[in-house]
Amino acid sequence: MSRNNSFVKNGFLAVFYALLVSCFVVEICEVRFPSFFTIDDAQNEYLGFLRQYGQTWLSGEIPFITKNIFIGDNAMVELQRGIFAPQNILASLVTCLTTNPLITGWFYALCNVFICCISGYIIGRSLEISRDISLLLGFSIAINPVFLYQYAGPWWNAANGHAWSLLAIATYCQLRQRMTTGAVIANFAATLVLLASGWPHGFIGYLAVVAGFSCVDLAYGDPIKLLFRRCVPLLLAGIAAIPVYSEYVYLHPLLNRATGWENADNFMVPSLSQLLVTFSPTYYEFMNYFGGYKSVFIPVGFSTLFALPVAIFFRTSVRDRVLAACLVILGITTALALMPSQMGILRWPLRFVPYVSVFAAITTFYVFSKKDIVESSARRNVFFGITALLFVVSASKNVFERPKVVALELLTSIALVAVWFLYARSKKITGKDIGLIIPAAIPVFSLLLMLASMPSLGRIYLPVNVLPSHVSVPASVNMQGNLLSFVPWSREHPKEAADLQSSLFGYYNIRALNGYSPNGQDYTDAVLTHDTSHTIFKPDDIIPKLASAVMLPGNPCLFDLFAVSSMVVSSDTYQKYHHDFLACGYHKVATAQSGMLYLSTPKTYPFNLAYSTQTGVTVERETANSMTFSVPAHTAPVRMVLSRQWWPGYTAQGLNCKVNVSGFQDVLVQVDVPAGCSGKLTVSYFPHTWPLALVCLLMGVLGLVVFLWQLSRERKLQLILQMR
Repeated sequence: MSRNNSFVKNGFLAVFYALLVSCFVVEICEVRFPSFFTIDDAQNEYLGFLRQYGQTWLSGEIPFITKNIFIGDNAMVELQRGIFAPQNILASLVTCLTTNPLITGWFYALCNVFICCISGYIIGRSLEISRDISLLLGFSIAINPVFLYQYAGPWWNAANGHAWSLLAIATYCQLRQRMTTGAVIANFAATLVLLASGWPHGFIGYLAVVAGFSCVDLAYGDPIKLLFRRCVPLLLAGIAAIPVYSEYVYLHPLLNRATGWENADNFMVPSLSQLLVTFSPTYYEFMNYFGGYKSVFIPVGFSTLFALPVAIFFRTSVRDRVLAACLVILGITTALALMPSQMGILRWPLRFVPYVSVFAAITTFYVFSKKDIVESSARRNVFFGITALLFVVSASKNVFERPKVVALELLTSIALVAVWFLYARSKKITGKDIGLIIPAAIPVFSLLLMLASMPSLGRIYLPVNVLPSHVSVPASVNMQGNLLSFVPWSREHPKEAADLQSSLFGYYNIRALNGYSPNGQDYTDAVLTHDTSHTIFKPDDIIPKLASAVMLPGNPCLFDLFAVSSMVVSSDTYQKYHHDFLACGYHKVATAQSGMLYLSTPKTYPFNLAYSTQTGVTVERETANSMTFSVPAHTAPVRMVLSRQWWPGYTAQGLNCKVNVSGFQDVLVQVDVPAGCSGKLTVSYFPHTWPLALVCLLMGVLGLVVFLWQLSRERKLQLILQMR
């Protein structure tokens, strides 16, 4: 009973500690730099789509398609948005129910820092590290610089995936310790959510950890059957997650995703020294990063100040199974972090660095928990020599770019000596615990040092737009249709629709062709050509195409089929294509404060029905995934074009005849109704592969039930044998 009480007590303490860490990290980062957690892709992509997804969830639909954002509308191929991950569902609801654009970033940061912190604690306890050092491990993992700066601020999907991969690793460590029903279910659930988060680097990092542990366990004599059983929840979660990926795989020939194997300019590939100097929160190395080859003022490989003293003054042995596994995993993850810039569909090895840092921290605190200290003059000289050399090398490199960093690097050197002197040399560590001050003080100090030298990625490496709660639209602009904006890049302080870019229109509930997609759709990209996944449109390529007449009754412009009611163009573009705009019915109606021009047409498109050969067709209802039409009696075939991006999966139901749904030029949705067929027609989207793929979800869950039943039978049989 006392053991159970101790477990509950320590569990509550860990949760409380993780909550405090989460609140502290988020608050101190936001105080240091407002918008710390809402920059770059967080604004350009996620806020707009999250608001649309939240509105769709609240309406009772699954947000397969976003009806108000054209580019990147299909969530089933935009895996990075992970619409089925719990955090993303909650974040979408938070986004659509609030008006402060920073709240979503705070929500994600609180959730993910908490998961990282509690995962570190679980990993520590599973590896038989003491309670307080496990708390220290959790805090150190939660302030990993790549996670905190690069993920939690700009790349919310990466932060989600990394956090859940750590929880999957933690539950796997529990499985290694003891295969209980709770551990199996926890590992299955964590792995399933990890896969649903759509962060491939997170899953590959998790597989690398499982592979490392399994190889070492096999070398130490564990039977293959046992190793396989530990992987069963992972395999079952993989089967259950097939519906998340099936549509992406099926539609891959339509996608414009960059693939291949190349290393152009070594972009986002860290140096080995950045990974080796894992003990310094102020070691800054040069790397090809956003903005060119420069000193990156975040400590890419930082894990903990304890690493160097532990490596020099603590006795270790590779005969220790856990230590051997950690070293093997460090080798695997380091290799991944130094791979070429592009590996198939995987890009930028910097994304594997957090796993190097995590296992450097785990290795450090595992050795630290053994408390077998060895001192000698030679070790001391090596320690002080490395500390001094690190300061000289790093300071001499960075003094020309940011002189104040030198003082911060000196503080790091002093801290390294202090850690050795106070907690290693004087041996103020009891047999079980080190108290709760150290688990907080050391990471806090490291975090403050990092934030002092690099307050955020905002304005230094990446642009920051200070988003308002609302934006204005001139009354003369026709918003009854899609807006097409040719703004090159948005303004730092947007105030009106002409200041926005990418999917931010969706955040302000403005229907737009603009969006965000790292995958793209080949045929759409050929018409709406753009630079980067931000979809910064190229007017010289697009306007002549959209202004051309389409071979349909009435000879509409292609603008009409995209339901473009208004545009935002520069004055130069307006002068250059003035006659094209007039020919398609667009006139200048307003001028933005930025100097951009608003053009509008008298035509209105209150729904995404852009064109019909039968004027009597009306839209009765439109949702994210479907449109319901009233088709009157007619004697000639009816062709409709919807201003929605074409994907296989659109079907039609409701009429007593076969209605064909296809792609108009493989870009827009085309509906052909035979002559004499009238009534209510519903055109809807449902993932093409799901009738088969959903069976895999059931198979994965059923497999888990069978596996748990088998474990239960084995335990009962063991109890019976023991009683005899």
